[in-house]
Amino acid sequence: MKDPGQPSGVGPLDPPAAALGYSGGREKDSKPPRPECGSAQGPLRVQVDPLERCDREQAVVQHELVRVATTDREPSAKPRSVTLRPGEGSADQEKQRLAQLARELESQEAELRRRDAFCKEQLGRLERQNLETYRLSSQQFHEAAAKVEGAIKPCRVEPVCSGLQAQILRCYRDHLQEVLLCADLVRAYQHCVSSAHKG
Repeated sequence: MKDPGQPSGVGPLDPPAAALGYSGGREKDSKPPRPECGSAQGPLRVQVDPLERCDREQAVVQHELVRVATTDREPSAKPRSVTLRPGEGSADQEKQRLAQLARELESQEAELRRRDAFCKEQLGRLERQNLETYRLSSQQFHEAAAKVEGAIKPCRVEPVCSGLQAQILRCYRDHLQEVLLCADLVRAYQHCVSSAHKG
């Protein structure tokens, strides 16, 4: 016969430990109360009952967690599948984008070719201008040099008053003791040199 004091396996479950306001101190809260004297089955019933109740609570909590996690995953999975379906038709958009990029690239290459031709044309024009400027500058330089050469008097190569110079030397040799006799020749030589410098 079943003991009315034993817990039945069927019946409302006790609320979880978190709902009661304490957080998992099972060892502290599950201490069995001191048995009363005269009850033989009291200590065994009190020790087994909290363990079974805790196991049931854990099973309920785990079941609830699994249910919540499943319901959370289902809505998040649906939009992904919805967003993946239109992706199948995006091949045309990708082709259009690639075609647009190809057209832009061709346009850029054409612009680069145009600029290259323009730069080459400008470079050729500058080279022709520089060549003409060099030719004119060279011609003007030669003309100016010819004018300067014509304006400069040529230097005389022969010595100035060489005849009087020779006469003075001969007079000094002939009159070593009477050099004053050569004074007239010296004055004539000085006058000749002065005239040559002025002329």
